[in-house]
Amino acid sequence: MDRHNFENMVREMMERKPKLFALELDNKASIEMIEIVEEYYEIKLQDSYKNFVNQYGGGYFGFIVVYSCDYNGMFYIKDNVLKEWVLERSFLPVIDFETGDFLGFKIENGVCQNIVVLYLLILFVIVLSGCEEVSKLKKE
Repeated sequence: MDRHNFENMVREMMERKPKLFALELDNKASIEMIEIVEEYYEIKLQDSYKNFVNQYGGGYFGFIVVYSCDYNGMFYIKDNVLKEWVLERSFLPVIDFETGDFLGFKIENGVCQNIVVLYLLILFVIVLSGCEEVSKLKKE
């Protein structure tokens, strides 16, 4: 989905279900605010994320939390995501499901990659056949 289609979809959803977007929001990010976040994490953010926080800010977006670059905001990424956590995992979460799971960007050579990755705090896949456990996957 390109940016234009995404913006149209958001606009339509805001018109049809405005309550989804009526919760707390942080301010839209300026270029300077975005650069502060890039310098702090020592990374280059993806243009898609920069465009999003520049146009929408951050905060509750439907049923998820999008971290913002608004240093006065409640959802400021630097207040919610430790630099050490990011460096240790080479992953920058930008969407918080508030379950311990995130969507974000894998970091390679200081650059957020151009693909959104799902980070699961605990990965358990249990397939049941009747009452019999067939498979389990490991924790993080």
